[in-house]
Order: sequence, then structure tokens, then C-alpha cells
Amino acid sequence: MKRSPNVLAPETAILQPPRRTRPAAPFTGLAEPVVRASTVVFADAASFDNRYADFYDGYTYGLFGTPTSRALEGQLSAMSGAARTLLAPSGQAALSLVLMTLLKPGDHILMTDSCYGPIRSFAASWLRAWGVDVTFYDPLVGADIARLITGATKLVLVESPGSNTMEIQDIPAIADATHDRGALVLGDMTWATPLHCRALDLGADIVVDALSKYASGHGDVLMGALSTNSETLYRRLKDMTRVVGLGVPADDCSLVLRGLQSMPLRVERSSASALVIAQHLAKRPEIDRVLHPALPDDPGHTLWKRDFSGASGVFSALLKPGFKGLENRFIDQLALFAIGASWGSARSVVAPQDPTAGRTATRWTEGKLIRFSIGLEAPQDLIADIDQALDHLTGLSNDRTAAKPAA
Repeated sequence: MKRSPNVLAPETAILQPPRRTRPAAPFTGLAEPVVRASTVVFADAASFDNRYADFYDGYTYGLFGTPTSRALEGQLSAMSGAARTLLAPSGQAALSLVLMTLLKPGDHILMTDSCYGPIRSFAASWLRAWGVDVTFYDPLVGADIARLITGATKLVLVESPGSNTMEIQDIPAIADATHDRGALVLGDMTWATPLHCRALDLGADIVVDALSKYASGHGDVLMGALSTNSETLYRRLKDMTRVVGLGVPADDCSLVLRGLQSMPLRVERSSASALVIAQHLAKRPEIDRVLHPALPDDPGHTLWKRDFSGASGVFSALLKPGFKGLENRFIDQLALFAIGASWGSARSVVAPQDPTAGRTATRWTEGKLIRFSIGLEAPQDLIADIDQALDHLTGLSNDRTAAKPAA
């Protein structure tokens, strides 16, 4: 029996777009639709031939953008006060993308000595191997950074505050000195988020935010973003994503879009709880110093009040000399904190960090610190957990003292 030309084999029919007997009714939900694609389909061959003519705003291949990723980029631009935002697979990928795009052999970059460890490693190893001159500078240098800028300097990296040691940088002063000498400023502002600091308004040319932190908010997404007001810079960065094949999944974009809706409330709660806990820690006899720019006695407090509209839930603490070496024992004694490298999620996280080996322009002589990321738990429960862990340390310290032989 002959098959009608309008009757397709089941395996063919299942792959064809569904036929509609009438126009589809308009449908709009509260959530941005998830559009997954590797292949982008074109109406005709001519459109396919000309697909890259609209590379920066249209759709060419799923790796370079879908309606879901473009929706997220638009939301982030609005938050950051940016003209353009570009997504990357992680915060580290976003930072690396800028360095790979804007630097070439013979160029010079200045990087704050308190910068994110992995990007420091990328610069110290790979950039130098490519012939880029890398100089690390004191994060408190301010306008004096002008003395470090050479004719070859193309980029200055700031991170304020430093995500371990919490130094607040004078971004406007650094930006003025940098721009006067024809270089650009790249800011890693993940700690504050665009809710509490718009670094583009302070003079940064490109701002990085690790969306893995507060934007996604639940510790289950890896993504980064680059925001800028320069169309030229945006296009250079977008061109590089095409060359190296960087893209982000639509499902992850959907999770970040969902996270953005509750982000202001989560950041407000984490920030408020963190300040209460930091103030409590500062009174404990085991604690030597709490590193939190919102504390009035913090060295960066004045700059923080000038440039930031709020804080986040991340801060660090140092044990007194009599308790040094017990940082890990303290962390292991905590019951409510997860132990992990990242931060900004709903659950509180703690980690030991030792900045000593990661400093070359400045000296870190205080050894290991304890970094807290305060989540959404009741602050009184977290304080009780911290107190019992510190009480445990006091017992260990007393035992250690008693065990020392008499002089």
C-alpha cells in the first residue's frame, strides 16, 4: 500500500514542529521561559549566511546566547547601571576572559595583592608565560597607584573588599589615576553585589560579579558576569567568547533569574545577621580581630561608608596568639556551618584561609584566619554554635598550657 505524501513515519513526525489548527493564544507567566538550544534554526539559507551580522544582539548558536541568557543579561545590566552585560561559566572565567581579551605580550597589568587567589595564579603563571608583565600592589595604595603605572600598563584590577582580608580600596582615586594614564579599571565587586555598590559609577570600566554567590543564592550554580558601559569593550569581550567557546546553560540562567527575585531580601538578612555576629565575636576573649568593613573600628570603614550602601554576609576573624593553630579545631567543632570554599548561599559556610603565601606586595604576618559566610539561619542559633566552639578552644588552650613543662 502506498503511503500518502502527507503521512510521515512516526520517527519523522515526532521531530517536526507541532502543527496548529489555529493561532496559539497569547501566554505569559511570571517566570522567564527556559529556551535550551545548541542549534539555532533559521527561516531560510540567506538568514543563515548572514547570521553573524547581528551577532551582538541576535541569535547565531546556542553557545552565544538564547532568550533566557539575554533576559538574565538585561536584568543584571539594570541592577549594575550598565549598558551591557556578558555571561561567563564562572566568576573566574569572567575575570580570565577580560585579561585574555585586553592584554597582549608586552602589556602590563596591576593587580591588588588581596585579589581572588585563582585569578592571581592565572596572572602569575599564564599571563607571564604569554609575555604580560604582572605587578601586584598594596590594596591601600589609593591615588599613589599613579607611581606604579607605566606606558605599558593597560589594566588595573581592584577587588573591594578583598574576599579574605577585607581591605576596602579607594576605587574613585585609583580610577582617576588610571584613566589619566590611558588604562582601564577592572573591578571584582562580588562581595557587595550591585545592590550595595555600583562600581561603574565609581569609575570602573568593567565590573565582574560571581553569580555563583548571592545572585544564584543556593550554592548550586556556577556562573559569572561582566558589566560595562562601553559598547566597544562589550564587543571585544563578546568576540573572545566566540573564539574560545564560552557560554552558559539556559537552565542555569533560569536559576539565577529566580535567585535575583529574592536576592535583595537574602542579602539584607545575611548582612544584618553577619554584623550582629561580627560584633559578638569582637567581644570574645579568644578573638584578636574581626575583619568587617561595616564595623566602626575597621580600617576601611570610612571608605566603605562613602562608596557602599550596605554590606554582605562575608567577613573574617583572627584568633588571639594563645589560640593560634586551633583554627581548624574551632571550625570542626561548629555544628551549623558547612565547611566550603564559596559563599553567598542560604546556608552559613565557614572556611580556614591563610593569605601568607599569596602576598608579594604586602606582608601578611597574622597567619590563618577564619572566613564566615552568614546565611539565613537565626543569628542567635549561629552565635550559640560559635560560642560553644570557642569555649571548646578555651579548654584546649588551657590543656595545652598545662602540658608545657615548667621553666
